[in-house]
Amino acid sequence: MIIHDLILENPGNHGNLCAISNMDTLYNSLKQFGKVRINEPMAKHTTFKIGGPAKYFVVVETVEKAKHLLAFLDSEGIARVILGGGSNVLFSDEGFDGTVIKIQDTGYKIQDTVVEAAAGALMKVVSEATIAAGLTGFEWAIGVPGTVAGALRGNAAYNGVAMEDCVESVEVYRDGEVLRLANEDCQFSYKESIFKRNSDVILSMRLRLQRGDKARIAKDAIDNMTYRKETQPKGYGSAGCTFKNIVVDEKEKERIRGMVDDARIIEIMDKYNKVPAGRLIDLAGLKGVKAGDAEFSDVHANFIVNLGKATARDVLTLIEMAKEKVYDRFGIQLEEEIQII
Repeated sequence: MIIHDLILENPGNHGNLCAISNMDTLYNSLKQFGKVRINEPMAKHTTFKIGGPAKYFVVVETVEKAKHLLAFLDSEGIARVILGGGSNVLFSDEGFDGTVIKIQDTGYKIQDTVVEAAAGALMKVVSEATIAAGLTGFEWAIGVPGTVAGALRGNAAYNGVAMEDCVESVEVYRDGEVLRLANEDCQFSYKESIFKRNSDVILSMRLRLQRGDKARIAKDAIDNMTYRKETQPKGYGSAGCTFKNIVVDEKEKERIRGMVDDARIIEIMDKYNKVPAGRLIDLAGLKGVKAGDAEFSDVHANFIVNLGKATARDVLTLIEMAKEKVYDRFGIQLEEEIQII
């Protein structure tokens, strides 16, 4: 019966049949929590369109089922990783020898100035809803890909505003318990949070916004979308920005001013106290450079794009190339923004 079910759900996937016969106990256990696939290619589930097979891939429809699945996996000592919208992540060509969990719960509700959102709610959808409700504080997120949980984990930001500025509290699974963390417990910093450094799983969150002028909020959102469309590559698989921009203090600013004669870098550095990684990669002569079928985009050098058949190895080659070239020329160490699994 197990084999028959898989054939119905995955036509042509007969190569997995032997695997199921050997692992049917765990397969059956996982099915009580959601839809299960064995040896599922991660290239099918990431915006990079790169990645080998996950031993198990489980899609859970609700946060409640996710809690029970996490408790089960932890009790069995099974490695796990959470996949949000599939952006900002690079899976290895070998895949993941454990369980990849996708929390499909996209629910959210708005009450007065508070937004309650499940982990799987999409940034774009929630942002559009807050704009329609005349709330300000989340219109910047309309062009951010992926889920609210993924954005919170990486403290996603745009134009000087970040997740940390609107998150009031977060519900997480931690070591068999469900906890509610306040904003300060999340230990936010630039493109960072505590969730990058521990095994907590974000289940839901509460955002606190403000009333605003609906016409102005909508205009700001449209401006954000227009700018992104004009400055980011289209038509190819990508994980978004590969590297974090570099946070600098006054001493580092002076060093860079003496080394880099570039108006764009100086403008951003003075406005945001950051040096744009993409511009450094460009000045290092890497825009348009390829490794296999991966390329530093000729539109925005901080985007590595998949021209069609890129492998994770191709992408990692470019990542190491950028680190070396930028350090050699500017003495600046680039740090990945994407999660490498």
